[in-house]
Amino acid sequence: MTADNLSFSIVIDFIPDIDEGRQDFTQKMKETAALYHGSFSLDQKHRPTIGGLTAEDIPKLLPTLGLSAFGSWPSCILTCTIQAPLPIHSIGMSDGWDVYVGKKTFFAFAQFPGDALQIMVKACTYYLNHEQFQPLEDFIHEMGFDAFRDAVLGNAMDTGNSSPANTMADDSYGNSLPLKEGDFVRPEHNIMQVIEVYPDMAPFLMEYGMSCVGCFVSYDETIWQGAQSHGLDVFEIIGEMNEYIADKYHKKVISEDTPIEDILTLYPQLLAVLQSFALDMPSDMKTTIGEMCSKAGVNADDVIAKCDDRLRGAAEM
Repeated sequence: MTADNLSFSIVIDFIPDIDEGRQDFTQKMKETAALYHGSFSLDQKHRPTIGGLTAEDIPKLLPTLGLSAFGSWPSCILTCTIQAPLPIHSIGMSDGWDVYVGKKTFFAFAQFPGDALQIMVKACTYYLNHEQFQPLEDFIHEMGFDAFRDAVLGNAMDTGNSSPANTMADDSYGNSLPLKEGDFVRPEHNIMQVIEVYPDMAPFLMEYGMSCVGCFVSYDETIWQGAQSHGLDVFEIIGEMNEYIADKYHKKVISEDTPIEDILTLYPQLLAVLQSFALDMPSDMKTTIGEMCSKAGVNADDVIAKCDDRLRGAAEM
């Protein structure tokens, strides 16, 4: 493998992991793989994967699948991970793409998939041009993580692209999202960042089985990563945490002004609630819950009450 022949793959997760629509989407992925001369397969977790793609293919391929970083099909959320041939990958989040090197080390944030791929290509290229027969993680350890990151991102910035996708998050956790008391928690927030703002969340997370709380790993892991590594549903965790914050600070997690985009990216478990009221999914993701209810002739307060119950851990519908 050289810097000139890098290939990439995309992996799709279904959240929640349901069968509805999976066969149709799998067929769509097979057709898309053929269109871009890639190879379709299922990985060890039975997730549909398209491999053998170039960095230029992926920004074109994702819209073909109806994806940016997130998508819906038809009653679940689809999340996308871009994988490089080296241990470098990018996970689609609600506001863009988080790039990681090694197993779980956050490296950079990119708003668009093309920018995430540019960072991944530069990281791979720098390593391949300078390594002395070492695995990537050994190379980074010997060079120093900060030095490696500065070398790669410095090269990225030299292209003249001033997009925020090429900038590093500037807080102490390497996370692009700030968090202060009273803010709702998102999957992208760092575990220790959350604990420092909300100390009473530590026992809650430990009850969920996230034993990494309080250890050195929590300084590097997001809520999303911690949940994934423990086989937990991150959206269930986020929902209950934010209901607690809402109660404590007299706020609403879900209101008539909540756009469906927030439901899709933060609380996909509420899709079943919306469907139980026969609310049609709008084409414009900025459409609010209130607007959806008004169009369907449904009482918005009833919908919001059911959503609150679901987020508080009430029995699934």
